[in-house]
Amino acid sequence: MTLPAARPDDRIPVLVIGGFLGAGKTTLVNHLIRSLPHRLGVIVNEFGATGVDGGLIERLQDDVTELTAGCLCCTGRDDLLRSLVTIGMREQKPDAVLVELSGVADPTPVLTTLLERSVRAAFRVTTLVAVVDARHVLQTLREHPEAARQLAYANVIVLNKTDLADPVRLDHAEEVLRGVNPLARVVRVERGQLDADALLARDDFDPRTLEGAAPVAHTPGLTSFTLRSDAPLDPYRWQRFMTDLILSRPAEVLRVKGTLSLLGYPHPVLFQAVRDLFTADAWEGEPGASELVFIGRGLDRAEYEAAFAGCVAERA
Repeated sequence: MTLPAARPDDRIPVLVIGGFLGAGKTTLVNHLIRSLPHRLGVIVNEFGATGVDGGLIERLQDDVTELTAGCLCCTGRDDLLRSLVTIGMREQKPDAVLVELSGVADPTPVLTTLLERSVRAAFRVTTLVAVVDARHVLQTLREHPEAARQLAYANVIVLNKTDLADPVRLDHAEEVLRGVNPLARVVRVERGQLDADALLARDDFDPRTLEGAAPVAHTPGLTSFTLRSDAPLDPYRWQRFMTDLILSRPAEVLRVKGTLSLLGYPHPVLFQAVRDLFTADAWEGEPGASELVFIGRGLDRAEYEAAFAGCVAERA
């Protein structure tokens, strides 16, 4: 696959957005799309068979490509190349491309792909952003080597959800992050509200940070599966399921995301959980199927499937 060559100054900037599960990457991408008066191409990578994040990215006038064949750092490399070729061949090219990594992606293979000569003919990596949940910095670094790799390569570290952490914890988190990567700029934000123009204007990613780097494997035991029900769920049964199998297992259930169709509710409910914290908000549209993506460690899929089936509302 070849891309049309461009003069160096005409190459399309690429911003890579990384960060571990639940850090707020999609929230940040949505904020960038809303804030920038530019035409953006967006490539979303989802770990697992069913892509949820791509459905949450606000389209506006932007092109969204969702890759679900595999993590970009493993089996999805060819998909990334095909997406870039498609973007590079368009008559009306975007002003920039945002690549949102899966929450479990080692950025090394992705960046290596983006820095290949054929890709660099039309694109240039300007920024690698690592988004971090201010409350879980130490825990994330301790448990997940991919997160440390994303932080180590970033030239911008976004310390997100600062409104949910006290000042002492924030100062300590920033100190830890600067210890991991003293060269990166650490920015404190709430709900992904970053200065979009300033981020797009950056062009100081140093590809030499990849020299000698070897990809790391995914965290052992990390699995993903999707639960689906075409019938509406009983709200009370769902609440028991949520309490017993999600919120009470923060060490095993790292992330849950999807939409719910609850009996008696006029709209779908967008449900998101990170460890023992969750949000549930009304979503536009008519109720349809309930579909949840689970990402965790050592989860018994059969147990979750049986319990989720038990949430279905009884027919009158």
